[in-house]
Amino acid sequence: MSHVPIVFSQGDLLAENDSRKTVSCDGLQVTRIQEFANFEFLNEYFRSDHFSVMLIIKGSMSASVNFQAYAFNNNSLVVTAPSSIKQILNASPGFEGIVVTFTANFLALAGVNKRASDLLTYFSSNGNPSWELSPEDASNMLSVMDHLFWRCGAFDVHRYGKEQLHHTFAIFLYEVASNNIKYGQPLIDKLTRKEDLVIRFADLVSKHVREQRKVQFYADCLNVTAKYLTETVKEISGKSAGQVIDDFVIVECKLLLENQDHSIAQIASVLNFANPSFFGKYFKRLTGLSPKEFRTDLFR
Repeated sequence: MSHVPIVFSQGDLLAENDSRKTVSCDGLQVTRIQEFANFEFLNEYFRSDHFSVMLIIKGSMSASVNFQAYAFNNNSLVVTAPSSIKQILNASPGFEGIVVTFTANFLALAGVNKRASDLLTYFSSNGNPSWELSPEDASNMLSVMDHLFWRCGAFDVHRYGKEQLHHTFAIFLYEVASNNIKYGQPLIDKLTRKEDLVIRFADLVSKHVREQRKVQFYADCLNVTAKYLTETVKEISGKSAGQVIDDFVIVECKLLLENQDHSIAQIASVLNFANPSFFGKYFKRLTGLSPKEFRTDLFR
């Protein structure tokens, strides 16, 4: 039996906010957060069914994304994808923020094409998930998110409410993209064929990471040779295809080891290793620790 992180829907994550602070429509939700520190899912590993963009208005918080710890402060813009493994560690008293969450289905309803969705997933899953905005840029971002909050809450009041909401959402995405260009990795306006291949490869690995670690499997799925896939991934990402697969596998390993109810032998089986010994050697080669040592350090 495999252990997976809790998967939260939009409503689950923000259930403790009263209805006046949360508005939603067709897979889009905008919430003004206060006292984030007391939520029941604090310190739980989770995935979600949605993209998330949060602006910290007051205070600070710490969290991990794919087992990498981060500190987020006032004016931080935090962007995460559904596939990311997240953990809220703590938040300061009096914390305030505004968060926009949206599903892939809402992107389609709003007229955002699948390529834009793929880009959002790719860029929010690579590198630092937050950007420290200047006070001016944070103020502009807050203004756009507040407008989206209002449009989302009033979509059924106006005759063209949904059309206005979708237009406002597009402005919101452009504002996020603008900040990404300024503070993070620049979004690619037009994907080259190689860039498209790397994004499709990463998406496949995220879906099959527990069963497949062979570059050839992914090359066959993508109708290219293993050599071409490795060279292309190296050119675009700086890592070989095998290294990218290893990165995904190690994240899954750490997630499973976090659950003490499962033995290392069971985890090896879940991850499709031939035996616990092979799993242990693989994990130690990539992390410097045996699975047992990692688990011991985790719960020390």
